[in-house]
Amino acid sequence: ERLHPLVRRPVPTWDLNLVITRPMGAPFEPMATCSMLYLSWKTAFLVAITSARRVSELRALTSEPTYTVFHKDKVQLRPHPAFLPKVVSAFHINQDIFLPVFYPKPHASRKEQQLYSLDVRRALAFYIERTKPFRKSTQLFIAVADRMKGLPVSSQRISSWITSCIRTCYDLAGVPTMHTTAHSTRAQASSSAFLAHIPIQDICRPATWSSVQTFASHYAIVQHSRDDAAFGSAVLNSAVSQSDPAS
Repeated sequence: ERLHPLVRRPVPTWDLNLVITRPMGAPFEPMATCSMLYLSWKTAFLVAITSARRVSELRALTSEPTYTVFHKDKVQLRPHPAFLPKVVSAFHINQDIFLPVFYPKPHASRKEQQLYSLDVRRALAFYIERTKPFRKSTQLFIAVADRMKGLPVSSQRISSWITSCIRTCYDLAGVPTMHTTAHSTRAQASSSAFLAHIPIQDICRPATWSSVQTFASHYAIVQHSRDDAAFGSAVLNSAVSQSDPAS
């Protein structure tokens, strides 16, 4: 433990609460006419944040109907059978991804209509439909740039899409952001679910963690409250109250 101490990384450099509302408007909407690049960014981000999967797993997804199945209340994604995950075991291999619909139609209010724009099932449907005319690969995520249009993209490119989406959301909010990684979506997604009182086993299963220890040690984001700073406040208040204002 002294030679290789457990090091907890700092809290991610981006705020999910700030980012999640920006894709509800321009330039990410309307999905039927927005830029293919923004559509790709938004779809990749929504899949990453609602699945808590690694980018390598997102790259293994395929658009074929037998592997991407649209149900009424969810969408079921299945990696290509030849894909080998980071951890090769019966628990990790060929594990399906289930993503629920979010505020589906009919909508009772304008707010529900806006929230529906974050529906990952809707985003995937638009993405697959709009990429169909130039698609040259069954891989789900494909290139949209002219030089490589329709060809499968690398894991690095999907990572770039996700981080570009996050940075664009910060730019739209007028807030500067630091360097971030696509892998941080796993920590953001799982920690948000944990704070929403989702049972820990229901968090570890979608994220493909066979042990709760993995989440607790490497991905859980510690949410600090005002009470965490009580000690420092008490010191300052004590010093101020005992000092002589006239001195």
